Amino acid sequence: MNRRQLCLFTLGQVGMMSLARYFFQWIIKFSTTDAGGNTLFAAGAVGAVLLAFRLFDGVTDPFAGALSDYWVSKGRRRRELLIFTLLLPGIGLALCFLPSEAMSTALRWSVLVFGMFLFFVGYTFYAIPYWSLIDDYSSGDPHLRRRLSNLLGAGLLIATGIGFVISPLLVDQIGYFWGACVFGVLASIGMLGPVLADPHPAQDLEPLDQSSEFAPATAFLRAFKQPRFVGLVMLLGGSQMSLTIMTSAAPFIAVDLLKGTEQDVSLLLGPLLAAALPCFIFAPRLSTRFGWEKVLVVSSILLGLVYCSAAAVGADIIVSPFVTAMLIFVCGGPMVAMLLALEGEAITDCAREAGGDSVSMFFGVYNLVVKAMNGVAIFMAGVFAEMSRGVHGDQAIRWMILAAGISLFVGMTAYILIVRLRSRLEAAANAV
Repeated sequence: MNRRQLCLFTLGQVGMMSLARYFFQWIIKFSTTDAGGNTLFAAGAVGAVLLAFRLFDGVTDPFAGALSDYWVSKGRRRRELLIFTLLLPGIGLALCFLPSEAMSTALRWSVLVFGMFLFFVGYTFYAIPYWSLIDDYSSGDPHLRRRLSNLLGAGLLIATGIGFVISPLLVDQIGYFWGACVFGVLASIGMLGPVLADPHPAQDLEPLDQSSEFAPATAFLRAFKQPRFVGLVMLLGGSQMSLTIMTSAAPFIAVDLLKGTEQDVSLLLGPLLAAALPCFIFAPRLSTRFGWEKVLVVSSILLGLVYCSAAAVGADIIVSPFVTAMLIFVCGGPMVAMLLALEGEAITDCAREAGGDSVSMFFGVYNLVVKAMNGVAIFMAGVFAEMSRGVHGDQAIRWMILAAGISLFVGMTAYILIVRLRSRLEAAANAV
């Protein structure tokens, strides 16, 4: 693939994740905006609906994987599925921020729920086939597979930066709804990029499964029966939980521990993103030399140590408490880059080891488990946040930071145990 095609492929991740960042960054805040003396929605009720949709989103991931793999098994191109769904997330996002005080309560809820439905369905049925294009476009080339996986991770961080920097400006200038419309239009254009990035647009595909019909249930169980993949899910699940907890903790660190304002959150996460982005250059090289497994395990260990040391945030160790906190977050940037950059390569590699005809199902299973683990992470962050308002005070925020580091060590330990168990079983089988 040439540079133009690689850029087009990355635009899909930037667009899709920009929509996700806008949604999760503003939906609760939007629900509590004033509407004639009352809020548009009860924040607790919106949270409950959002939780229900997150569960729905996780359950639909394997179905999206099954549809994607079935489509390819019949000799069709996976990228065609992206065309059917790329407009849905943007439309759903705009609808979520459309309710106003002029609407009745019933109409507000109807528009919001329908918008969430379109957003989550469109996101899932676009994302799973899109991420699976790593395998399709690389055509067995491990070097290209690493580059495409690396670009997905870089695209996610670029989208996060866009969410932090651009979306607040749009919301301030033109409001939530029109800001969502701008994001929806631009993101949808970007999400067309992977379709145009196909390096073999005129090549005919042979059905992958010519001997029998594609069996989604078999593909689903196959993912759980592969110890290497299950261990990988635990490892990456731990890293995702840690990132979720630290993202949730950032406002509390800035306001409560560092005695700043909510705007100071960017002073913590901004340096982390700035340190992470250049490191994507080195991720494919490290994976080529040491293998993605070693790089992921070492990155988890180092990031866990950084997060555990972050429990000292608030102390005046280097220049000032804020400078100390910024430097700690900067130290986590390179490891975050490695974990995000090699995620797609690792999942694709496991899928190919299992036969290569169910790549999307492996992505679907991964998303299903990780979203459940992220739900646990959000719950943990909420518990610690509530404790910080009680007798435990700022100490509970430090416990939240420690929980992020411990999540990494737990995921890494689970991975090592599962992989070792596989090795012992294989050794016993060979001995027999």
